Amino acid sequence: MTQVDVPTAGFDPSHVDVRRDPYPHYHWLLRNDPVHRGANGIWFVTRYADVRAVLGDERFARAGIRDFWASIVGTGPLSGILTSTVLFQDEPEHTRLRSLIAGAFGPRAVRDLEQRIDSIVADLLTPALARGRMDVIDDFAYPLALTVISSILGLPQEDLARIRAWSLAIGPTLDLVASPEEIALGQTAMAEITEYLTGRTDGLLGELAPVLSHEEIVSMGVTLIFAGHETVTNQIGNGVLALVREPGQLALLRERPGLLPGAVEEVLRYDSAVQANSRQLTDDVELGGRTLRRGEFAVAVLGAANRDPAQFADPDRFDVTRTGVRPMSFGSGIRHCVGAVLARIELLAALRALVRLPGLELACSPDDLVYHRSTMFRGVLSLPVTFTAGT
Repeated sequence: MTQVDVPTAGFDPSHVDVRRDPYPHYHWLLRNDPVHRGANGIWFVTRYADVRAVLGDERFARAGIRDFWASIVGTGPLSGILTSTVLFQDEPEHTRLRSLIAGAFGPRAVRDLEQRIDSIVADLLTPALARGRMDVIDDFAYPLALTVISSILGLPQEDLARIRAWSLAIGPTLDLVASPEEIALGQTAMAEITEYLTGRTDGLLGELAPVLSHEEIVSMGVTLIFAGHETVTNQIGNGVLALVREPGQLALLRERPGLLPGAVEEVLRYDSAVQANSRQLTDDVELGGRTLRRGEFAVAVLGAANRDPAQFADPDRFDVTRTGVRPMSFGSGIRHCVGAVLARIELLAALRALVRLPGLELACSPDDLVYHRSTMFRGVLSLPVTFTAGT
């Protein structure tokens, strides 16, 4: 692990070096200052146990983050819709909204989709097999994840390209460092997707119509579209990248496919698509020997918690044989991601198919990979690979 020094102004997740590879920076924080006052006076919490505590403590609230975010994006469709999202709610509103969708993403409902997911995987790989190359993101991961979540929501498959474009425009605005240009694009996209989702009567959105307001239905739809496909897309990309950069681990999964379920957990731990979760304190809190004051902002750094040496032996090593892995990638407690079971099934189906591609390797220099400009989410925009054609 490369050693770095955190700047005197404090850790800044928006810095280009951190966005490209945050893990040396997490390594420094975990060893030297695990509850760290970083750039702009924000607290960054990195240890596994502390992150878990933050996510389960109601004094670390979301409402303040919602209001701060709304002040950044300003009036318009974005704040008009997304201030209603379940991701921005505290109790009891969070539980009310979550309970309405929990059944659709429960183990029984999701396992009924397994054969369908395997079929989608096979259909997506068929044209790539003839070529011996593909972009893991554009040709495979995004259409897989978006097809699955769209079918749950009741959205037509012929609309996937439009839905993807709207999601890509809205996604950057969820970050607290969104640029004015990104916010403007997000406002336009939100207006268009609001019109598109209005009056839907099929799938989960149709089931929610009698119990949610118009704004809540659109907000739920946008939230599930983004969380249900963007994070899964990025996680598949991150997992494939880890495997092609560690060919010994890739070969091991080919030889021992029974390791795949555990490999999914290791992929989630090693390079999580969700890196951080923001909160604002409603009261003073003592944490890690530091006093965090009411009104201050704190970030639970999930990506750092997944590399905590107190929780994971040799945490910077990618090891598909690792056992007992409980990554923080889906959150914790009442904030545990409602779509975690579905995401794991999609990841397992994707990895099971991709590791069988003979000669699978990266088709560009790792230095040429471009990551999303985000402090919360991690994933490459494109991941070209090659493999032996016709297999």
